[in-house]
Amino acid sequence: MKLQQSRKTIWRLILTGLSPRSVAGSIILPIVLVTLIAGSAAITVGTDYMARSAAKNAEIRLDGVATQAADQIGSLLARSLGDASMLSQDTVISSPDTTTAEKLAEMKRIQMFFGTFENVALVDTNGNVITSTDDNYSGQWGNNSLFQRAIGGVPSMSDTTISTDPYTLAIQIASPVMDSNSRVSSVLIAQMSMENIWQMIKRVKVGATGYVCLIDGSGNIIAGPDQAKLFQKIVFAGDGSSMPPEHQMIQYNQDGTKMCAVVAGITMLVPWSGDKWSFVGIMPASEAFAPANEVTKVSWIIIGILIFLFVVVGLVLGRTLSNKIRTLTRGTAEIANGNLSHRLPPMQPKDLGQLADSFNSMAARLETSSAEIAKWNAHLAEQIEAKTKELEKLMASKVQSERLSAMGYIAASVAHELNDPLTAISGYAQLGAKELDKPHSPQEMPNTLNNASEYFKNIERELQRSKNIIRKLISFVRYSKASSGAVDVNQVVGDTLSIARHHLEINKVELLTQLQPDLPPVSSDTRQLQQIFLNMILNAQKAMPQGGKLNVETRRHDGNGHRVEVFFSDTGGGISPESLDKIFEPLPSAEAEGQGTRFDLSITHDLVKQLGGEIRVKSETGVGTTFIISLPVADGSPLENKTNSGTTPLNGS
Repeated sequence: MKLQQSRKTIWRLILTGLSPRSVAGSIILPIVLVTLIAGSAAITVGTDYMARSAAKNAEIRLDGVATQAADQIGSLLARSLGDASMLSQDTVISSPDTTTAEKLAEMKRIQMFFGTFENVALVDTNGNVITSTDDNYSGQWGNNSLFQRAIGGVPSMSDTTISTDPYTLAIQIASPVMDSNSRVSSVLIAQMSMENIWQMIKRVKVGATGYVCLIDGSGNIIAGPDQAKLFQKIVFAGDGSSMPPEHQMIQYNQDGTKMCAVVAGITMLVPWSGDKWSFVGIMPASEAFAPANEVTKVSWIIIGILIFLFVVVGLVLGRTLSNKIRTLTRGTAEIANGNLSHRLPPMQPKDLGQLADSFNSMAARLETSSAEIAKWNAHLAEQIEAKTKELEKLMASKVQSERLSAMGYIAASVAHELNDPLTAISGYAQLGAKELDKPHSPQEMPNTLNNASEYFKNIERELQRSKNIIRKLISFVRYSKASSGAVDVNQVVGDTLSIARHHLEINKVELLTQLQPDLPPVSSDTRQLQQIFLNMILNAQKAMPQGGKLNVETRRHDGNGHRVEVFFSDTGGGISPESLDKIFEPLPSAEAEGQGTRFDLSITHDLVKQLGGEIRVKSETGVGTTFIISLPVADGSPLENKTNSGTTPLNGS
């Protein structure tokens, strides 16, 4: 029990000493970190060098074995083709005077002498088998490319051929048989078994577990130590038609094992009618890189021993120093927790005492600086609040000025519009006065009073009409602080057009409206939105000094149901491309006073941005201009109450 408690105490002391907050930890951890970084870098560089060196050695090794095996196979094939050529030149076989039985006897004798061919057949120039050392060997050779080359006088060797009855894998050699006039009289077909090649490959070893394989141009295994994998595609060949480059290391995974391979092509020393063959030297990566892995393992062991020594020495040194600077540590923690008034007492030895004095001086300066920063923060907050109010007043003044400026353009037309009801009132008043001034008999009085009543009703109706016109103007001009809410765009468009309609008529502007019904309310402010729309209407009228057409359209944004768009399209002269990019910039003073062809739209642009929307412009010189105002849809908010709720939007044609 005591032994177990002692172990726990030791481990607790070690863990406490290794903490970054302890003196020992502050000494040990940097050293360990530097050792790990430097050691890791050294091991990485060394391992990389060793790995590259091991890879190069393995590459040379595998390439050498594969090249040597390729040379042996090339020599075997060349020797076999030579044997077949010698056989085809035998006088018994080439002579027209010998019988078929004599030719067969000679073929069997030479076959036993060479011991290379498992079957020899003599084929006439039409591709029919004349005789064969294998009684079951027959067939038509007329369309065989190997046979055709031999008929042309060129001895040739084929790629690997599979026979199914009985099942065998062989290489076929075709050699022309010449008569005395050097003409091809027949073709000798010799079939060479792959057994010799398989035995040769089995004898080749690469290291302890490496081996070689013979593959064709598509990566299919033709020969190898494992005959169960014959004609299977080698793993690293993939699905492509091209093979990896020769004489270079290939690393791949085979059944979860990392392997290394090098491809060496076979230089065929004979006329060849098949695919390109290559030898592949293969060995496990663990064996190829074993030296590098051993060096890495030893290096990590050395680094582990060094770290252990650093920890032991650091723990002893840290334990010795921690008691002397514990007070300094507590003082540092107080300052770190924000207690800037904390001061350290005088300390010994001299070095720690100087450190404590410097610490106290630093804490005093921090306390003074903190108080000054708090004071400046309060002052800056007051300044920011004051400037914000000034900016709000300035913006409100600019908006109100813009409203008054817009009203200046339609004041004359509104006065003209008021003239109609006032003229009617005057006429009805005069008619009523004349009616009452006439002498009337008692029988005529009821009729006279009825006429006077009608006149007064007409006067009241015209007064109400004048009142509505004046109320709309006052409502538009009067400034109120912007407040966001759910607004009916069609309602605001109708209210604005009712104010500007007479102004457009006077200036010969035909008004067309296309207001999409059932639009969702937008998140906006009625007065600011009315100001924006009036600016757009006046801007369009100003662009058509000789009259024209203004089309106002509302609809949902195409592809974005969360926005509503308002279109103002005029048939004015359009805007030049060089001026289009500057359309929302403040106009020079001359144009701002009304001498230009368009309104100053900078305030309009700012108002749209304040409402969370955007304004775009499309124009074609000589055709007209369209301004598109896009506004965000309100999130389920009720419609904002509007002063002119009774105004009905205009119906366009």
